[in-house]
Amino acid sequence: MLVLALALLGGGCFETEEGEQFYGRVTVPQTQEFRWSNGGLPRVFDPARAAAPPDTDVVRALFEGLTDYDPATLKAVPAVASRWESAEDGRSWTFHLRRDALWSNGDEVTSRDFVRSWQRTLRLGESAPHAKLLANIEGAQALVSSPAVGRQDAGGLTSPTPPTEAADVEAGEQVRAEASREMPPPVFGAVALDAYTLRVNLLRPDRNFPALVAHPVFRPYHELSPASDLNALQSEQQSAGGGEAGLSIVTNGAFNLSELRSESVVLERAKNYWDSASVKLERVRFVAGKDAEDALAAYHAGEVDAVTNASFESLALKLLKPYKDFRRETFGALTYYQFNTARPPFDDPRVREALAISLDLERLSADTLGGATEPARRFLPFGVDEAGQPKPEGGSVGEPEDAATREAEEVGRSERPTPVAHDVGRARRLLAEAGYPGGEKFPRIRLVINRNEQQRIVAQEIARTWRSALGVETEVVVRNWEEYEALVKAGDFDVVRKSVVMQSVDEESNMLALFGEDEPVPEETPLHPGESPATDTANESSTAGQSPGAANAPPAARSLAPPTRTEAQALRELRAVPIYFASSYALVKPYVNGFETNLLDAPSLKNVSLETSWKPPAPGTLRIASVEKR
Repeated sequence: MLVLALALLGGGCFETEEGEQFYGRVTVPQTQEFRWSNGGLPRVFDPARAAAPPDTDVVRALFEGLTDYDPATLKAVPAVASRWESAEDGRSWTFHLRRDALWSNGDEVTSRDFVRSWQRTLRLGESAPHAKLLANIEGAQALVSSPAVGRQDAGGLTSPTPPTEAADVEAGEQVRAEASREMPPPVFGAVALDAYTLRVNLLRPDRNFPALVAHPVFRPYHELSPASDLNALQSEQQSAGGGEAGLSIVTNGAFNLSELRSESVVLERAKNYWDSASVKLERVRFVAGKDAEDALAAYHAGEVDAVTNASFESLALKLLKPYKDFRRETFGALTYYQFNTARPPFDDPRVREALAISLDLERLSADTLGGATEPARRFLPFGVDEAGQPKPEGGSVGEPEDAATREAEEVGRSERPTPVAHDVGRARRLLAEAGYPGGEKFPRIRLVINRNEQQRIVAQEIARTWRSALGVETEVVVRNWEEYEALVKAGDFDVVRKSVVMQSVDEESNMLALFGEDEPVPEETPLHPGESPATDTANESSTAGQSPGAANAPPAARSLAPPTRTEAQALRELRAVPIYFASSYALVKPYVNGFETNLLDAPSLKNVSLETSWKPPAPGTLRIASVEKR
């Protein structure tokens, strides 16, 4: 840490009288080679298997899906699909593929490639970390457990499992295949109407489906690509004598995989990519680094053009903040506290709201967490503009393509999300209405968290707030990850700390990631002042642990509550309380254009270029120490 601090204090190359403007040496490039320190080297080159950066970043560069994100706005923009339209209020989508999209081996990219790739992803099961994003497609669940032998291909015919996929199939699938040999293949909702038209039928309407399919897991994977991880590709390259010719991976994106070394992974601009003329970079070099300090030293020395996904210490962040090439963005990674609504008194929405609005999340982020996070007033960061204010009504990401899509966009918009607002006075009144004035007779809260120093500090501060604001006591239970997961699975908690990294701007997918498909909680009847939620007959015989009015409430059969599908519903029910969003940090040289950092931490290399004629600001503004070219 001392070395890091000294490096930060060591100085940059362009200075004003007030201090340095850019951190470290600014070496103006003469070629379009982008050197990127991205938290390590990518190790997975498979859309289905990529879990997080840098793997997802290299997949975005090598493979192109039906749509892509505009990295600045996160709107869905055309990619392999040149246009799309919806029907049935967003339950059915038709994508029209461009005819000039090619794989790197010259094959055409067709709708059948997408159907086959999505089927493969679902059959990979847990080996595909984001396969759940496909769960809303009709027939997806049946494919997860279906045999891989004699499957239905994209054209509706059956074909044997390609040898390259056999390794992905668990041994148990052979037994299931024998048992279901006579069963018809599952009907999958993604259908190739012809080579260039893809119809996708969903279980539920999704007005943001074009944005969802921009995620890497929806990108196609060529059936002739046998190797997809770093070790396998390196072995393949070495056995072939090295070089691009030794890499058999077939891609369809703006870049091809060119070179694999222990210290770097190199991509080259794809010559036969349909939009190659708009791609400015000739080469992308992912640069290895031991840790954040190593990455920062390389950036300071001018050896890399950008640093992302580095775990900077708080001191480093404070020292980097004044530099113009330092960026901080809200990241779509939410920490939240979920209530066990199957346990009284947390089955009472007044109790949940009281606990939620008693928390001063702004002070928690600013003071307890040192300003390194963003307070979460809502479950999704997408409805907040750059000034931190709610966006106008109907502000889902992406503009509709046509009248049918605009109609689909209106589905489910009757209720506007209401952010959680800090209000101790209202919290105390709600708790008193629920039968606990001043916290009297309120059971001690069992708050379960995983073992992590930051989370322990946050939990203790929240416990202190509940005590001082509401008179409620809390036991903070800290467990290692395995024990934590066991407690959560058993429901042995009143409140539990959870987190989720959002994979898209699709509202329903994010809600299901937060709350799950089915919630084992009692379905509550609407409450009026003085009423308590309905409880089952088993609880009527004992009032221990119930809210004071619960014993007199009318009995009701306990059933699964409907899944939470909208943010408005989540904020109304408050089965959980959002705590904070993480922040992402980057250092980007001033001559780099088009490298957008965003809520999904998903920059697009296709849009990046290097300004080889870049010059520092006009004389008189900066005192120039040195300008170099490379």
